[in-house]
Amino acid sequence: MAARFWKLALILAALTLVASACGNAGNDDEGGAPAPITAPAAPEETDDEPAPAPEAEPEPAPVPEEADDEPALAPEEAGDDEPAPDGEPEAEPEPKEPEHRHTFVPISGVPGVNDNEIKVTSIVTISNNMLGTNIAAYNDGIEAYFNYINDTGGIYGRELVLANKRDDQLFSNQAESLAMVEEDDSLAAFVATLLFFGADTLNDAGVPVFGWNIHNEFADRWNIVGNIAPSCIGCIHQLFPWVATQVGATKVGIFGYGNSENSKICAEGTRDSIEHYSAEAGGMTVEFFDTSIEFGLAGGVAPQVSEMKDNGVDFIFTCLDLNGMRTIAQELVKQDYRDQVTMYHPNTYNHEFVAANADLFEGDLVFVQFVPFEAEIDSELQRRFFEYTEGLKLEEQTIVGWLNAHLFYDGLLAAGPEFDRASLMEAVRSFEDYSHDGLTNPIDWNRQIPLPNDNIDADYEYRCVNGVQVQDGAFVQWTGEPGEPWVCWEVVREDWHDPEALSFVN
Repeated sequence: MAARFWKLALILAALTLVASACGNAGNDDEGGAPAPITAPAAPEETDDEPAPAPEAEPEPAPVPEEADDEPALAPEEAGDDEPAPDGEPEAEPEPKEPEHRHTFVPISGVPGVNDNEIKVTSIVTISNNMLGTNIAAYNDGIEAYFNYINDTGGIYGRELVLANKRDDQLFSNQAESLAMVEEDDSLAAFVATLLFFGADTLNDAGVPVFGWNIHNEFADRWNIVGNIAPSCIGCIHQLFPWVATQVGATKVGIFGYGNSENSKICAEGTRDSIEHYSAEAGGMTVEFFDTSIEFGLAGGVAPQVSEMKDNGVDFIFTCLDLNGMRTIAQELVKQDYRDQVTMYHPNTYNHEFVAANADLFEGDLVFVQFVPFEAEIDSELQRRFFEYTEGLKLEEQTIVGWLNAHLFYDGLLAAGPEFDRASLMEAVRSFEDYSHDGLTNPIDWNRQIPLPNDNIDADYEYRCVNGVQVQDGAFVQWTGEPGEPWVCWEVVREDWHDPEALSFVN
């Protein structure tokens, strides 16, 4: 048993790098946590209330598109909004609804599809979650999005239903994936797990999989797509030196885990990027580099912090989980050095944790892979997210579930009313510049299948980040400009250049 848990610790340590490159996992806090962070109140709407979903009948007839006063979000490849008639004031444009959304076609032999429902299964790590994250919020995000679609008429005369919620209990992902394939009457699988041993089982069975991408298994598998695309964790890029220049830093310290190969690659890529652009970044230097610490930091980091203090380090990059960041911050405080250093957090977008550790993280920068809750943009999908999650505690996994469900729905729309598993994935893989109505860095799903580490053509077109700063235990948008929260560099350009502030809302 001890060997089993040691092996698990190594695997979980490896996840910290993947999360730093692909997302921001939360964790439990210590001490008295503040009241749960809930969704902001939805903005006032002037449109009519959406029509209810059509009543289920044994043989439902097509529902005319006039039945909906407020159409649901269409795939991003759909046409532009209709112009306002002459002589009338121009109203805020609504997403255009495709004509075939309510076209009912009888379907037989497709798992999870009957005349009334389109059913899916989720596989989520709920029990034995050693990282302490509230991954169960992923199911909340899926159901919130399905409620939105069902409230506005469903799709193809059917409602979307999360019919099965499987808990892989950390160690049983393979078993639960196999059970989904063999037992569940479901069209697709939604996956948010700490260990994804069932990836090949689902992929090889032709099951469309939409998931929380913190795993290498999301690359090189046709039927598996994530909330973000695979990215190159070790590539040289000016993001890292640019971030440090923005706070006037010139001497950098870098941490990575020694028992995680991915974490080492991440740390090495950060170091190489700073050294490559040193001259352009005002002579910035790497004064400390350590990839020998182990997951959990049981031995502390007192010697490392002392060395950084002696070398005048004023900015710290890491490829660690947020508990590791807290350990470093606590040691900085012990050595009366915390207020002289800014830390870059790849994995700390967790409101309760940061609020409970406000003094430790004041002024630090936290980077996320979607538009943060604090950044308001002109996105219908963001407005609907806040509306349909009102009263829920907002978690990273909540919006990941929402984004996965949105991609699933758009895939169904693009596949057409006579869809099946194969046509659903063909449709998803045809999407170009897919940004979830501006909430994520645009993805070309038709080419982003191989690992970008091996194929630069499979990487994003832009290297983009969204950054927030910790102020008084809360997050404040740090990157971009009002309405344009992303800062982006063209991936193909290797020369030093300032990033663009962008919005990807269509």
